[in-house]
Amino acid sequence: MKSSFYKVVSTAALAAIIAGTGAIGATGTVQAASAAEAGQTEQTVNIKNVDKKLVDAALAKLKEYAKGSVSFSKAETTEYNGEAVSLSWQKNGKLAGSVYVKPDGKVVRVYLDLKYAQLNDTLKSKLSSAWKQLYQKTPSGFTSVDVNYLEDGSTDIMAFCNNERITLVDGKVESGGGSLKSMPAAIQKAAAQALSRVGAKAKGSPRIYYSLKPNKKKVYELEYSTNKGNIELEIEETTNRLLGIDLGYLSLIKELGNVSKENPGEETKAIQDKVKSYTLDDLKKSAVKQAKEIMNLDLAGYGAELKDVNTYPYVVFSKKGSPAVKGYFNSKGEFHSFVIEH
Repeated sequence: MKSSFYKVVSTAALAAIIAGTGAIGATGTVQAASAAEAGQTEQTVNIKNVDKKLVDAALAKLKEYAKGSVSFSKAETTEYNGEAVSLSWQKNGKLAGSVYVKPDGKVVRVYLDLKYAQLNDTLKSKLSSAWKQLYQKTPSGFTSVDVNYLEDGSTDIMAFCNNERITLVDGKVESGGGSLKSMPAAIQKAAAQALSRVGAKAKGSPRIYYSLKPNKKKVYELEYSTNKGNIELEIEETTNRLLGIDLGYLSLIKELGNVSKENPGEETKAIQDKVKSYTLDDLKKSAVKQAKEIMNLDLAGYGAELKDVNTYPYVVFSKKGSPAVKGYFNSKGEFHSFVIEH
């Protein structure tokens, strides 16, 4: 399930492409630099030879989230802001979890893919309370939980209950959402108007998701196949406001995915160079015109700031008293997406 417009390719993968260390082939698959080229090396080691203090530190960290014992089945030395040891284990042939530990015993990363029954009571209670806070109902039971602890001490937890999910960041509810089979008539009408504005006609029914933040209105996220290509919309419940649009067929991701098999590196570099060549004035002028055409959104009088030039370039438009707007552009300087902060 997509929880936002920009999960087609990970930010990290696209960053590598824009920075020049990777490319997307004609099939849309990412051709990233090798670990050695990126300055990273991994080497499998005999887990019996791993310092016991590192294993004990990893197990102690796991107790903050999971109950029961874990037997690590694989160990690798790896580069993670300096040397680290990755201890991991599998379940049913798939990665179930991994813990990165520095030589001094400091745990800097934890990834867990757990079932609800495997969590400790503290985390279970926290998830249940968070679910009630966001959805105003008791969860019927969680099907799976992803836990990510990072070196800066932050923890992201995503729990799934049937077709819905909830995300906690450092113990606080960040967002939720899920998939739906239908949408209200008012949302459907707003979507039809948005498609008409860009001259697109839907091919069949859209895929329907929704997102939800604490004390905010539900936002419907619709993915349409149209005569022009893929289009995604964000529409707010009750107000029926169009909060976001992404013309996927014009996107930078689409361009990078369409480089030829014969000259992928050369064509990717040409796209990279063109994207980085636009001045903020160029982009702002284009955005004001296109936002009006695409979303009936007036950006005149907004300030503009270019962000993430070396990853996934976009422009933030801001004006006192109004929500910020993000605009994403392609190598032609065309804005294919606008999202109003919500």
